[in-house]
Amino acid sequence: MLRDADSNDAADIAKIHRLARSEAMPWLPVVHSPEEELEFFSKKVLPTEIVRVVETEHNIAGFVAFRGDWLNHLYIHPDYWGNGFGSLLLLEAKANSPRLQLWTFQRNLNARAFYDRHKFAEVELTDGARNEERTPDIRMVWDGTSLQAELRCMPGQQA
Repeated sequence: MLRDADSNDAADIAKIHRLARSEAMPWLPVVHSPEEELEFFSKKVLPTEIVRVVETEHNIAGFVAFRGDWLNHLYIHPDYWGNGFGSLLLLEAKANSPRLQLWTFQRNLNARAFYDRHKFAEVELTDGARNEERTPDIRMVWDGTSLQAELRCMPGQQA
């Protein structure tokens, strides 16, 4: 089930963010405490961005946060990796914007492959000097032209 996130979800969202990053990118420097991350999501992300969560029967399995044409966060709890929740949340963001761009880390090959499968193009590489982690990153862009074809290819849809 997809739904809008609210302030009551901040702790779960912060926990998923921290856990997914540590599992997917153990090499990534940790620059914020759990308390700082909770404050960031509750006071900066939830009030200013569109945040949607995907829920199972009892848990939030993942979330997406976007504003304008920027996809700022897409994280799935590791227990739910491989269930299609990331694709579902990404399609939700795409349906709300004619164009999306994002940053991911160059070493995060799984994320790069995921976004490549979803028609994002790699357009800019940096040395990481402008991000908090000081880790080389990459900007990726989706131009919106493939959304109808992607929707037709979702499970249960005709191609």
